[in-house]
Amino acid sequence: MNPGARPASLGERSRTGWGAALLRGFLVFALLLAIGLVVAFVGLSSIDAGLPFGSALRLGALYLGPFQHVAVVLEGDLDVDLSRLPGSRIPEGASATIELGVALLAVTGFAVWLLFRAGRASAFGDGAATRALTGSRVALGYAPPIVLIALLVAFEQPREIGSFVTAGVRVSMSAWQAVVFPLAIAAAAGAAGGLWSWAASSDRSAVRVRAVLGAGWWMFLVALGLSYAGLLVAGVVQPDEQVALATPSTARYFATVFERPGVGAVILGHHVALAPNEAIWTLVPASGACDVVRGSDRAEFLCYGSFPVTTASGRNAFGPAAAGYLLFLLVPAAATVLGGRRAAARSHARGWSTAGFGAASGIVYGVLVGIGCVLASVTLTYAAAGPADVSGRLWVGPDPVWGSILALAWGAIGGASGGASVRLRGSRAGRRRPGSPAAR
Repeated sequence: MNPGARPASLGERSRTGWGAALLRGFLVFALLLAIGLVVAFVGLSSIDAGLPFGSALRLGALYLGPFQHVAVVLEGDLDVDLSRLPGSRIPEGASATIELGVALLAVTGFAVWLLFRAGRASAFGDGAATRALTGSRVALGYAPPIVLIALLVAFEQPREIGSFVTAGVRVSMSAWQAVVFPLAIAAAAGAAGGLWSWAASSDRSAVRVRAVLGAGWWMFLVALGLSYAGLLVAGVVQPDEQVALATPSTARYFATVFERPGVGAVILGHHVALAPNEAIWTLVPASGACDVVRGSDRAEFLCYGSFPVTTASGRNAFGPAAAGYLLFLLVPAAATVLGGRRAAARSHARGWSTAGFGAASGIVYGVLVGIGCVLASVTLTYAAAGPADVSGRLWVGPDPVWGSILALAWGAIGGASGGASVRLRGSRAGRRRPGSPAAR
């Protein structure tokens, strides 16, 4: 406790009390539920799915799963050929269970931002740990309603939805993931908001913590933006390659997707929600790691050494990336160097400590990339209703191990270089004498 601290007023206590924290978390949940309902109704009306109103409501509520990377569970006679999955021995048309986990990260990121702000507004106390803990309380207003929906809402026997599931299929959310994932995401975001409220004080150490955390987050966002911009450019430069279908920015994309306008509008909306996923799937290979398949099968399908190419005979294969793709190395380099400069400038550091602050922000960047690898991944668990050994599990996405290691290396080296450049510029300015022409 700080003996000289002024006791909190009644108004301040009401803004940071349990009731306010829980309400803020619940309001974020309510907004995400509203987004899911709007997406469901607009999408179903676009494709004329013929679902009754109650089923449309349940579908909208189930969107809370992909908003949190909670797996959607499909059980029954699936109208898909599971024998085509890597490592699968399930015959076509078999009764099976599939758990598909994917995050629509544009919505997830929006929720994290709102929960961060809610945690910042709800936090109180003198120390960083106290602020983080009190900020994380918003999770208790956010996560329980999602658990309740996961336990109560399901399709028992829906009609056809697109061409993926047919009658006799039960669609629900993974119960254990609905308990763990939303609580973890909300608690982490709220705690970060509480920590940020402490770092906003005028204390010198708090200012430097704020500079490091802010610059690391800024590095991450810049890297994602540059990665996606690189995809846009690659699609425009190579309109006949598969990369032209990666972003909604080419004539080939719109011609392919909008062959059926209603379905195309639904695909485009979901593609926009997956734009941050694509950015992370690009950033990790740009840094030197790979996008991988792990589990029942193992493969590396996107990196500088294993890149999808078309052979002379027109077959799809994997080989070294074209030399032009090495320009993607500029993405982590530019983001980390510029972020290191930002950390050094905002920490008001002097001398070689500027490099240290830049490197510290790079560590934050590496941690964020690691978290991004997990959230951007696609998980798939499948099992037939027959023999117990007819099952499998797949992880598809950026390699979380090497992706994190290389991101930490880029962040530390690039951040230190950027921070040191601020010191060198200050040193040159300091060497100018007040009466010299350069000073004038």
